Amino acid sequence: MSTSSTAPAVILLGPQGREPIGDAPAGAPAWRIVRMDRPLSADRPWAERVAFLTAHAALWQDAPQVMAWDDDIEIQAVAVAECLRLMRQHGLSLCQPGLAWNSHFADATTLHNPCFVYRHTSRLDSAVLAFGTAALRRLLPLMQAMPSRNALARLLPACQDVPQAGAAVLDAVQALRTSAPADEEFAEPDWPAVLAEDGPQHEAALSWGGLGLRGQRVALFDDSRETFLGLLAAGYACAVAEPLPIGEVFLQHFTRSLAPPPAALDLRAPDQRGSAPTLRRSPIIDHRRAPSAV
Repeated sequence: MSTSSTAPAVILLGPQGREPIGDAPAGAPAWRIVRMDRPLSADRPWAERVAFLTAHAALWQDAPQVMAWDDDIEIQAVAVAECLRLMRQHGLSLCQPGLAWNSHFADATTLHNPCFVYRHTSRLDSAVLAFGTAALRRLLPLMQAMPSRNALARLLPACQDVPQAGAAVLDAVQALRTSAPADEEFAEPDWPAVLAEDGPQHEAALSWGGLGLRGQRVALFDDSRETFLGLLAAGYACAVAEPLPIGEVFLQHFTRSLAPPPAALDLRAPDQRGSAPTLRRSPIIDHRRAPSAV
């Protein structure tokens, strides 16, 4: 475990969860391991985590951050320390380490992009998440209501106050997911009626912006758009053998940039919202469709 004079973060693991590998550098943010006494279910591990966190609030309420990962996640102690440091330095309250290129994954948005320190995204991989304590406290009821992996991957980023500057993939940190996702993770969740019209299912898997490796802040919806798109494409070009996926990523993001930024989700029932704004319909290109012949 890392040692530091600041209050330790909490790492919540199942009985078979793998502890961070190696040692953290001297002076790194401290953490302590909290192990659950029951195995996590394969399909909805966050249901058990939320129940545990609710029942044992005293174990984590004073911690600055809480991290949790599945039994199949491998991560270095140096990476955990850097994750905690970046969260504190940049005020990030919901994030995940970038998944290494040799990881199993459910969405390519969550894979490591070497051109960024971090990216704000519309998707997260619930196999490994880090929360600021205040954010976790606020999100627990929502996670209890919809604990499935595929719902959390979309819902947690979308319910941030400013979605395009909220949830983040920390590209400066990497973790390895060693087991293949279940089919459920690739399926569209069963959304409740309150989210039927303007829920996360209407937004594609996208990166909204972030912090470049050289310290430049870039975003999809301001005059740094071209720089952001170039960094995004250049980073992923290192990982693919064919140019077509890079073109699809570029075109999808450019097209989305022509529409307004994502609005924060309103989780109230429709009859409690008053006069709602006109539903935003984004001209999103589905990158899963085969490109038409030119």
